[in-house]
Formats: sequence, structure tokens, C-alpha cells
Amino acid sequence: MIIGRELRTWVENREGQRLTRLAAQALADRWAEGPVHQAFARAMAAIPARTAEAVGEAMRTLFANDFWVDQLLDTLAETMRRDPYFEPPFRHLNSALHAGLVVYEDELVSVAAGVGSVTQLAARKRSPREHGSIVFSGQLSVIKFVKAGGARLAFWETPPIAQDFTAAHAGPCTRVAERRIADGEILIVDGRHQSFIIEHATANLVVVQAVVKADHAPVSVEFDAASGAYVACSAADDSASRIQMISTLLRKLDCEAAVPTMFAFLDHPSFFVRWHVMRDLLGIDLEAALPRLKRMAARDPHPEVRQAARTTLDHIEARTIREKAA
Repeated sequence: MIIGRELRTWVENREGQRLTRLAAQALADRWAEGPVHQAFARAMAAIPARTAEAVGEAMRTLFANDFWVDQLLDTLAETMRRDPYFEPPFRHLNSALHAGLVVYEDELVSVAAGVGSVTQLAARKRSPREHGSIVFSGQLSVIKFVKAGGARLAFWETPPIAQDFTAAHAGPCTRVAERRIADGEILIVDGRHQSFIIEHATANLVVVQAVVKADHAPVSVEFDAASGAYVACSAADDSASRIQMISTLLRKLDCEAAVPTMFAFLDHPSFFVRWHVMRDLLGIDLEAALPRLKRMAARDPHPEVRQAARTTLDHIEARTIREKAA
């Protein structure tokens, strides 16, 4: 097949494009209305106490029957064989474990089915950073190894990553076990204090993974595998990152009209979001932000945020004194 000619023909074929889009929408509708998606939705709605542990146990029960994984993958493969321009109607997900598709998501959990490539796993093992880093996601995950690919996992633990996390008191990270995983095995990994890496695999893995959104830690944390020492941390969920990005954009646009809305995020549960928004508020409207900076310096629940606010307040007050003296 001459790729350029085939693609040009498809681009010029409006009816063909329409049929491709209709096929994707039809598959999405069948999946959303089908028994598996509906079972996930009913199970999540029935959880009385929406804790990470309760959601995790519900997903473990649902993962016991994985007949739908092969059916879904076979349907997608057959459709793509018939139409090379078909795109699965699911959000793509690439993680350290697998490349997959998000097949269910609500406010409590995100479920993805995917394949872990043994070639890509081997490439990561050769990378100095991957070989030497252990990452704790900050979120509880339920993982079913539908096909384990002969994988051998090493398990790691660290003290719980809580809302008062500080880099100065993080870790250490400790290796606690290593064993081979069997086909069909289900693991619950609490990323707030547990992690694992795939030490070895002999074939591709087929994996279903549920990432629980409830009760997550404020950050994911990376440790050095050799020493167990803290390396870095980052936001544990996308929403915190989006708030930071929008906050900075509003500051760059000097959007004073957004200041009242931004004040609400000074009570955000993640300490780094509170401080990030405060810095942007100071850049937009110092006078309006100053009373809240004083409150943050005195009462914020996180010690590093209180210290940063206090230091910033001292700097502002010292500059004011200098300006008056001049």
C-alpha cells in the first residue's frame, strides 16, 4: 500500500470519514450502555462510605470476572483491521505499567485496560533514571494481570504520604519483597505508602487497572532505589496541576477580575496548590492578597506554607519600609 495515496483518498472521501466517525460513536454507545460499564456504575453508586479502601474492594470484586477484556480488545482490533483510520472512542493512557484505554471513569475511579510491552519495559530498565527510581503514586490502585507475561515484581514501602508531607521528612523508601505474578492475579497497591517495579518479564502483559481518586495523597513522590532517599515530588492528580496552570495564566494576563474566584483556592486541600495560587495573587493584586497572606502565615495547616508565607510577608514589609524611607 502506498501510504500517501491511501491517506489522500481517505481525506478526500467525506463519506468515508463520516462512516469512520459513526463507527467510533456506535462503539462508544454500545460500551456505555453495555453490561460491564453499567456494572461499574452500579457498584460505585452503591458504595456507602466512599473511601479509597471501599472503592478498591469494589473494584477487586468487579475485576474477578475479566471476560470483557478480551472481547473489547478483539472488537477494537477487528474494527481497526476493517478501517485503518478508526480510532477507539476512549481516552488514551500511557503509564509506567502499560499503554491503554480508559474504559470507565467517574468521580471515584478511573479504569483502564492496556498492554505492557516487554520491549518497552526492557528499554526502561536500561534507562539509568528508571532503573534507579521508585515512584509512589499517592493513589490506591487495583491491578489485575490478565496475562502476567512471566513478570517478576519488586515491592517497596515508605512511611505514609499525608497532607502534611514535607520533603525534609520524606522517606526513606525500602524494598520489602520480590515475587513472580501469576496470570489472573489481582493486586491492591496503596500508592500512599506502597509501590512496585517490574524487575523482569518474558512476554507482553495484559492489564486492567483501576486508579482510585478518593482519599489520594497530595503528591506522588520519587525516591532513589539505591539509597532510599527522597528525590522529588509532583501533583498526584490532574486537577491540582490544572488549577496551578490556570492560576499562572491569569497572573500573566493580569486578570484582576479573577481575584475573587482565586481566593477560594487558598483553602484547597493540597498545600502546594494553596501556595501556588497565593504567589499568583500577589502578582495580580498585592493589596487584595496581603490580608490573606497574613492569615496564611499564621494559620495555614502546612508548616512549609506557613514558613513561605511568613518569609514573603517579611520581604514585603521590609520593602515597604525602604520605600517609605526613600
